[in-house]
Amino acid sequence: MKNPPPARKATQARGRARRAELIEAGRKLLATHNLDQVGMIAVAETAGIPASSAYHFFPEIGDLWKELARTIAIAQAAEDLKLPRVDEWETLVELSLEFHQRVFNSDRAARQLMLGAHTPPDIKHAACKEDFRFGAALWTAIRRQFVLPELADSSELFFKALLIADVFYSLSVADHDRVTDAAMKEARLATIAYLRAYLPRRLARIDDA
Repeated sequence: MKNPPPARKATQARGRARRAELIEAGRKLLATHNLDQVGMIAVAETAGIPASSAYHFFPEIGDLWKELARTIAIAQAAEDLKLPRVDEWETLVELSLEFHQRVFNSDRAARQLMLGAHTPPDIKHAACKEDFRFGAALWTAIRRQFVLPELADSSELFFKALLIADVFYSLSVADHDRVTDAAMKEARLATIAYLRAYLPRRLARIDDA
């Protein structure tokens, strides 16, 4: 297959740049506005992009919010893959939950899209799918260091565990517009309790197996 001509490459690059600018503009607006207060025209104006172009990339504002949720999730999941070497798997879970608490508290857009009580169902569903990305990242981080039992060697298990944490995070955001330390502790307690049904407290390390 031949490479696209330079003009087409330039057009594609401009298109990617504009998509990124619109996503970032949406994120900026959600820092000071509620989800239902922001429309595509406001996003386009903030990005400095004609509304007609904005609608070309995102026909509906919900499409932009789904892409923003995906962008946020990819960045957060990448950090889970950088978790440090520890002695116990529970410590990795705790470090992950603490990291996500900090990120959500520093990013109102992330709180609204992924934990907000008033987020539309279709966007919430898309955000829930991104939780699978978090679960897969945590699963990968743990299995890099520890030997997992066969029944527990599953990204779906860790996805379900993090959905439990999300319940406590979401309740806290609904009441306080942030993930409180108390909510994080409850999330940690419930998440680890769930995982202990499948994992022994002590796992053999990869380098010791």
